[in-house]
Amino acid sequence: MTPILNISALSRRLPASVRLAGLAVLAGLTYGAAMAPPAAAAPMPDWRASCEFKAAPQGYGESMRYTNCMHQNECQRMANAAGTTIYTAGCFGVAPDAPAAPAAPASGRR
Repeated sequence: MTPILNISALSRRLPASVRLAGLAVLAGLTYGAAMAPPAAAAPMPDWRASCEFKAAPQGYGESMRYTNCMHQNECQRMANAAGTTIYTAGCFGVAPDAPAAPAAPASGRR
């Protein structure tokens, strides 16, 4: 009977220098992949596109979506009225549609 160690690759180990070189190559490839610039993110779609209801919601899932859309609509109205990004009343990071125009400084001349 032949011992398994004579057949398997475990008995024929690579020298330490070759293993270290392989580890260095693997580390270099991993570092290079980590430093690659991220893929460009697709622009976020407007939330209003998914909130167009032609009829009253009938199911539980549709009702939840309708409620979320109404809440988002309220948040958007509050952000537009305030002219700044809203972080209150359950509205986290809702920016106004159009930034409020800064008030022009009053000049002394007329």
